[in-house]
Amino acid sequence: MLLSFVFFTGKAQHKECLSLFTDHDLYVSGETLLLKVFAPASEKSGIVNIDLVSSVGKKILGINIEIIEYQADGFIYLPDSLSSGCYLLRSSTRTNNTLTIKELFIVNRFVGLPESNTLTRPVVVLPMYESLVSEIKITGIQSQYKTGEIGHSTIQIPSEFLNQIDGNILVEVVKVTPEYKSTTFLIKSDSLRSPIPVKEGIILEGLVTDVKTTQPFQNAVVYLSIPDSIPEFQYFITGKDGRFYFQIEKYYGKMPLVIQCFAREKFRFLKIEIIDSKNVSSLTPSFTASTFMPALRKTVDQKIDAVTFRKIFHQQEISIQPNCIVKREKYPFYGMPTKVIDPQLFIDLPNFNEISRELLPGVKYRNYNRIPTLQVFNVAQQVFFNEQPLLLLDGIPIRDLNVIKDMGSKDIDKVEICQSERFFGDLIFPGVIAIYTSKADYSRVAESNDLIKVNLDVIQPRATLNNSPEKKLTEPDLREVLVWNPSTKPDTTIILDFQTSDIHGNFKLIIHCKTIDGTNFFKEQIFEVK
Repeated sequence: MLLSFVFFTGKAQHKECLSLFTDHDLYVSGETLLLKVFAPASEKSGIVNIDLVSSVGKKILGINIEIIEYQADGFIYLPDSLSSGCYLLRSSTRTNNTLTIKELFIVNRFVGLPESNTLTRPVVVLPMYESLVSEIKITGIQSQYKTGEIGHSTIQIPSEFLNQIDGNILVEVVKVTPEYKSTTFLIKSDSLRSPIPVKEGIILEGLVTDVKTTQPFQNAVVYLSIPDSIPEFQYFITGKDGRFYFQIEKYYGKMPLVIQCFAREKFRFLKIEIIDSKNVSSLTPSFTASTFMPALRKTVDQKIDAVTFRKIFHQQEISIQPNCIVKREKYPFYGMPTKVIDPQLFIDLPNFNEISRELLPGVKYRNYNRIPTLQVFNVAQQVFFNEQPLLLLDGIPIRDLNVIKDMGSKDIDKVEICQSERFFGDLIFPGVIAIYTSKADYSRVAESNDLIKVNLDVIQPRATLNNSPEKKLTEPDLREVLVWNPSTKPDTTIILDFQTSDIHGNFKLIIHCKTIDGTNFFKEQIFEVK
């Protein structure tokens, strides 16, 4: 009977959409939001994009989470500057034409709820369903607990249902806010699907236009540089639409990068910009006015106090896990250098002209009529290359030689020289000079129409909840999330222990899972802390 129930219910579900869950429905600005995503078995992308969006469709912030075995979990630090109101948490991938959106209510902790008892909420046309599964048994939960008390629970899953669960399950113990219950819904559009799937990392997309005509520019050369001790480099040649795409793999957290473009012919001035491929403000649902219960004010005031005290005592809700070590190339993209020079080992020289004359063999840097030139000696042909070599500053290609002319010995950590032609894809470089600065901050590289600097949020590092945060005896324990185990391995018997905090009210132990046919199931049990 159980199997037939699972498959029958599954027919009414949206099998190909993402399933999105959060630890709460109502938040206070400055709080940490925890989330879990179940991806369908048909999902081809390895990254899920999570955006926090205002009720008018404006994107406030976004994160990229790695999908591992069709599941992903992450977190969002909600800015203190958010005003009180309804927001949308939007999950999507590059290959899925369905957005899964969860409605949230966020209260500014300095202002609180609006004076009126009304708020706007989205009009839901296509809700995401989740079915209660009665076959899962939760035992050991008492109806009431004291603050700071240890709780023990046993979750029992019948083997018939266990065989239908796809992947891990989400187990959480959180405070209940009965005055506000959010909805999760779907929005479908064929325009969301991208022809460029990505299994590892993210896709950075942009546009190159002609400054004079403002039209997309074809055959522009676009460089992407990631400054590092061993820099990353990619290039792209734009087509008729002026678009470029870069795949950035296995980088975690925030990453500085530089994107620049130029035309092969001279005297063409270009402009470069980054495009948000998930800018789908036109798909924002309509909103309608709704009245909330007066009891919500008391709940919100208590929540604001809890968040404020956690910040006063610097109680961290989550711990960021160390990123996995990703093996990088042993040498930079331009290969093993012919010579490596450290100018600081020699007498102090005031500028790059003097450094090139005295310290850099096979490098000719000259200033004719205030116009600098740079050449590298071609060892194979025993003559200097006629063209300017690839000049790099902390891994960033530099075309304006005036950037380095005032650099002295104290500014430079090392100079790597390649005295032969170097090939990178379709690009040919007549020698390479790579300068690595002492500060390694690439501050000399100025932004312009054709060069932009970006601190890019790449793949979010994993985090764990601080279930039992270290605190002094005089500090209150104001956790509203007692357990957050987003990747619990399903078993016929799961033992769960937790400790209540100093927060009074109703809490619930809730389990979320997805079956192999794409159906979302849950089971919950509520208890009181007083």
